[in-house]
Amino acid sequence: MKWRLVDTGKSRYYEFKKGGHSAFYTTKHGQDDLISDANPLFLKQIHSKVIVDIDAAVEFVGDGLVSSLDRCIGVKVADCLPVYLFAPGKICVIHCGWRGIIAGIAKEAKRLLKNFTYVMGASIGTCCYEVQQDVADLFTHDYPHAVKQYDGGYFLDLKAAVMHDLGSGSLIGALDLCTKCHPESFFSHRLGDGKRNYAFISGSTGNDSSRRPEG
Repeated sequence: MKWRLVDTGKSRYYEFKKGGHSAFYTTKHGQDDLISDANPLFLKQIHSKVIVDIDAAVEFVGDGLVSSLDRCIGVKVADCLPVYLFAPGKICVIHCGWRGIIAGIAKEAKRLLKNFTYVMGASIGTCCYEVQQDVADLFTHDYPHAVKQYDGGYFLDLKAAVMHDLGSGSLIGALDLCTKCHPESFFSHRLGDGKRNYAFISGSTGNDSSRRPEG
């Protein structure tokens, strides 16, 4: 199993299929059309460890969504890492920036789902994700392998940190593309685009009339 690039002529996106579900990561090409067709449910993101169970929630504020129903759920990302989790009877998607990882969002997903496999979308890579020493220091104790030093600077590996929390044995795929290195395909916060990419997971239909807008 691996991510594949799909070009419908109307939109271009990456897709990873797992059983009856699919994970999606958009590109700049036709992403609004894709979102309009798929109609994912999003939430207001706050760089936290909060994962909202949409089957019971009344407030959609946090950085992850989980559902046991055939829903289409997603997060918005620029350079942060989206992670898609598949468990018996449940799907989940989480938004993993450095703040969310330190807060424990991946650990929270592991606690909620227990028996799962997961895939990772695109994010800013270690090649480009330079951080200040205070951020690097937050990772050096629990995630020393996720901090690299080049030419006196500190660079962060978001994927390595998430793999530490979720376990490499449960990982079934990763979209190893840097959002900053590929401006022809992705929006990047570090490039000042001001727009975001979409990461969502759905059942075979990809439709859900219960979407609530972010805001």
